[in-house]
Parts: sequence; structure tokens; C-alpha cells
Amino acid sequence: MGFGRVTTLPKTSSQSCISVHTFTIVRVEEMALKFLLLVGLFFVVTDVIAQESVKQLQKSTRQESPWAWACRNGRGCVKVAKDLPVEEGDNLDNPTLAGCKLTCNAESTLWPKPRSIISLSKTLVSFHPTDIRINRISAPTTKVKSLTNEAIQVLRSVIRKSIPNTQRGRNQTAKEPQRPHINIQVSIVSGDERLEMATDESYNLHVETIFATAATPASPRSTTSVSITATSFFGARHGIETLSQIMAWDDTLGAMIMLTDANISDSPAFVHRGLLVDTSRNYVSVPVIKKIIDAMSYDKLNVFHWHLTDTHSFPFVSTREPRLSLYGAYSSAKVYRPEDIKELVHYATVRGVKIVPEFDAPAHVGSGWEWGERAGMGQLALCVNKEPWTTYCVEPPCGILNPVNDNIYSVLSNIYQDMRDLFVSDIFHMGGDEVNFACWNETAEIIDWLKTQGRTDKSKEDFLYLWTYFQNRSLAEVDKAYDNKQPIVLWTSGLTEDGHADKYLDKSRYIIQIWTTGTDESIAQLYRQGFKLIMSNYDAWYFDCGYGQWVGDGPNNWCSPYIGWQKVYENSPSKLIVNFNETYNPRQILGGEAAIWSEQVDSTTIEGKLWPRSSALAERLWTDPDTTWRAAEHRFNHHRERLVQRGIQADALQPEWCHQNDGYCFLESN
Repeated sequence: MGFGRVTTLPKTSSQSCISVHTFTIVRVEEMALKFLLLVGLFFVVTDVIAQESVKQLQKSTRQESPWAWACRNGRGCVKVAKDLPVEEGDNLDNPTLAGCKLTCNAESTLWPKPRSIISLSKTLVSFHPTDIRINRISAPTTKVKSLTNEAIQVLRSVIRKSIPNTQRGRNQTAKEPQRPHINIQVSIVSGDERLEMATDESYNLHVETIFATAATPASPRSTTSVSITATSFFGARHGIETLSQIMAWDDTLGAMIMLTDANISDSPAFVHRGLLVDTSRNYVSVPVIKKIIDAMSYDKLNVFHWHLTDTHSFPFVSTREPRLSLYGAYSSAKVYRPEDIKELVHYATVRGVKIVPEFDAPAHVGSGWEWGERAGMGQLALCVNKEPWTTYCVEPPCGILNPVNDNIYSVLSNIYQDMRDLFVSDIFHMGGDEVNFACWNETAEIIDWLKTQGRTDKSKEDFLYLWTYFQNRSLAEVDKAYDNKQPIVLWTSGLTEDGHADKYLDKSRYIIQIWTTGTDESIAQLYRQGFKLIMSNYDAWYFDCGYGQWVGDGPNNWCSPYIGWQKVYENSPSKLIVNFNETYNPRQILGGEAAIWSEQVDSTTIEGKLWPRSSALAERLWTDPDTTWRAAEHRFNHHRERLVQRGIQADALQPEWCHQNDGYCFLESN
């Protein structure tokens, strides 16, 4: 009610007293409010003046750094004093740290190193992110053009991340006439929207800068023309990533800089360049999975192998079999719903990454399968949580599917159909490792079934027969779900050892993923039998190795020691084959994956355990260089800094001094 209404009503003496009292209170409140507003305004103005004073003080007290960076032969970028003589041969043409890093080495700061033609200038130009313009995207379909536009937006985001928070939005020091327009043109031939093993990921990147001069009054500003041509969107995306890596923020100049000219023709050595991430033992959140995909895209890794389920939990929400996650997830918050997966698949596609789902069976199941008997479907899984676990599985909790229960195949069919609906992949991973026969050997239902097959010995051969029966029936359900016979990936296992893989498995259907050591004879046996292989030998590419024991009192986990980036880098799939005195056939070796099993990993720790070691994997699989890790160390150190700049929590490699003084942190061998 307003006080105008109070003054117009007829009043008794008591009402008049109340009215005056109310009016007085309102006036006092109004004056207090005005006073508070004035005080607030005073503090705001004072704060602005104070901030401006600090800025002016900083400007007046800021001193020019006494340091510069010289490009030194045989070393790289080295910190030198401006007022002292430099060593003979030192080059100070680009004396800032960022400028030196971009121009000192033949490969600049590119990671992974291009395999083919590369020509990079030693000159730089500064620019502002708003100077970047998309002149034209030529693509055969609207969908491919849309994907390319999204990839360009990722480029813009990456550039923004390169600029320190304190500098974003400020005017940069480059004068307007000196700043070029950066005009980008992308041309794509193919309309392919899916990344497949047969996809052409090659690209060509051409950068040329024409500087404005008095003789070109019609062009008052310089122009940097960028042309990216590729057969597929995925090749073009790699070209866009390479473009981002010949750009950098220069702290000294207070501006973005880039190479003035570049010519690169590039393509990968291997078609399958991946990371396996296990999200069953410990849950990894969707935002963190996105960050993993981001980092993969910076490294041109192209396969996110998703180990979705295991005995520990079943976080995959199956539309057709919802009881699996209801019974098997750690909580209702720790699941992957269909909309999460669809979002991740698109997110990955824009970044040049294919998500390959793995449903591991018949072992590595347990949590989520307990409801079979309640539903009148019998035992779907056997020995779930059975003790002592050391008798029945490799780690707690135990569990294995019941292959003689026909109901298991209808459930599997529904899982496969759900995965077909959600994932866009030309291969499917069926797991298939670490099958312990002890549980089957103690289950009357299994033994009785084997007897009907004329197998009464309960021998290893009998259980391999049972396993093959399960594998063949499961494969039929996969083929039915996908309505084709796409390649299937299996781990090395009892089915592939002792040289008898071709007895149980069809080499035209199955790709074998190696997780033995790199010297295991089974690699040579599978190669001679003609199987296509994906390398993940645990002695070089298992990133969970080297941490503390979690199922006992031993000092380290089973696959220790910790694997440093140098060993990751040196592990060449092609050389592994040559080391067996075999002739290397690139059509048989598809590539490789590093694996992070999550017994001791979750959302809070996974980035540092994956990076920067995954970057070492990436150059091995993209370039497969003849040189050793030492030739890559300068670029690797810098790439780690770039990952952190882009928001990836990559582990530190060395003291920052080493990054500022290339080539001085080697331990020289005698």
C-alpha cells in the first residue's frame, strides 16, 4: 500500500498519528536507501580509480626483460642475456621465447611431426583473433560443411585459450596496418561423415603472407592466405589442427604470432591411433571424457576405445535392458545415458575421433547381471562375487557369463542393438580376454551341457570348445544387430595363444589386439597366420603400470615399473614385427592403442596419467619416425606446455628451465 492512499483517507486522531508515524518511517527508510546507494557508488568509483592506478603503476614500473632467446645449433632455443655476447652461430632473428620456438627447428613446434613435405618460414607476423576470417568452405554436402564450421569454431576456441586470462579483451600491441587479415579457405572432396579405417586422413596446408607496402595502396593491410585441401573432412580437420600449432601467444610482444608462410603435405602412418579408457572400475564423468577427446584431437589420435562395462560396474544405460545399469551402476548419477553417448559421439566426430565401444565377454561381467533368476531367466552370469577371488578371476569381483543359458543371447542381442543405435563405428570390440575356466568347471549346468556334446574330460580343450561356441553365437547376434559383417576386435587370449588362433577364429572377420609383451611369440604367430593386428603391448603402452599395489601389500602393481614417455615413443609397431625377423606388411598392422585401466584412476586423476605420454604415442602412430625420442624432446616439452595452455592437466616433464633452455637437460651417456 502506498502512502498517498494513507493521506487521503478520513482520519481519526489515532489514525492521523499512525499515518504520520508511518510516513516518518518510510521517509527514514528512503533516506537510508539513498545513503547506501551513495556509499556503494563511492566504493565502485574508488575501486575503478584504484585499479586504474595499479595499471598505471605497473606500466610506469615495468622494466624490459634483460633476457632473449637464441636459436643455437645443436641445441634449440636457449636463454641469453641481451647485454652479453652470444655464442658463434646463435641466431637472434626471433628473440622472444614463443618466436624462437616457432622458427628454430625445421618442424617448428608441430606435434605430431608431419611425415611428408614440409616447408616452414623463419619469419613471423602478429595478429588478433578477430583478424581470422573464413573466406570459403567448399564441401559436397551440407553435413560436411557443418562439421567443418564446427571444427573452425574449435580453432577459434583454441586460440582464445592461448591468450592469458589477463590479456583477453585487451588491445594487442600490433599496430593496425601491420596486422594481417587471415583469410582461411577449406576445400573437401568427399562427402564422408563417418571416420572409418579406409578414410583418407591426408591434408595439404598452404600459408602465404603478402605484406602491405606503399606500392599497394588498395591493400592497406597485409594478408595471410590459408588454404587447406583434403579428401575428407577428417583430413581437413587435421589441417586445421596443424594451422593452430604454427600460431602462439607471445608474452613479450603481448600479441598472437604465426609463421608467415608454410607448405605441408601430410598423412598418417597408421589408420588406427587410439586410447583405451576404462570407465567401469572407476567412473569417468562426461565432461572429463570430452577433455580426453579434446587432447586426442590436439595429437591427431583418432580412436577412443571405450571399455564401458566390467565386473565392477555396468554404467551403460541400455534402453532394451534397463535392469543392467539399475543393478550394476555405482549410483544413478554414475551412468552413461543414450543422450550422453550421442552427444559424445558428435563431439568426437567434430574433433576427428571415432568412439569404438567394447562389450567384454564372456569374462569381465558380474555387477548388473544378478537379476536373471528373479526374472525367470535362470543364471545369466556365474560365480558373481565368488570367493576366494584368486581362484575364479584375475581381480575382484569375479563373474563370467553362462554360455549354455539360451537367454543370455537375447540379452546380448539387445545390448548390441543399443550400441548400434548410439555409436558410429565401422568396427566393434567384443573383448574376450582373461577367461578363467575354474567357474565353468564347477558348474553342473556347464558340465552337463558338455556331456551332450560328447565332451566328458573337463579338459582345457573342452572349455575352449565351449568358449568358441559362445563366441560364435555372440558374433551371430552382433551381425544381426548391425545387419552386416563388420570387423570384430578381440584381445589376445586363450583362443589366440599356442599358435591355434586360426583353429577358432576367422582371420577375415577378426582383428586381434595385442596386450602381451612386445616380445611375446604369439605376435609372430598371429602375424604369420595373416591376422590384422592392433598393438597395445603392456610393457610399453599400459599407462596404469607403476602405481602402488591395490590388492595386497606389495610395493607396486602387477605391470610395474612406470612407463616413461621415452619408452612409449620408442615402441614402434613396425619394428616389433621386424624384430621377429618378419617382413613388415602395413596392411596387417593397423596401428595401436595405449590403455588406461581404471583400478587406480578416476575423473580427478586420469588426465595427468594419460598426458603427455599419449602425445608420445601419437607421434609414433602418426609419423612412425626413424629417429629416437631425443630428436623429439624439444618439441615434446613445448607441446606439453601447449596442452596445459589449452586446459589439459598434463603431467610436468622437467623443470621449466629445461623448456627455456633446449638441449641442456640430457644425461649424457659415457
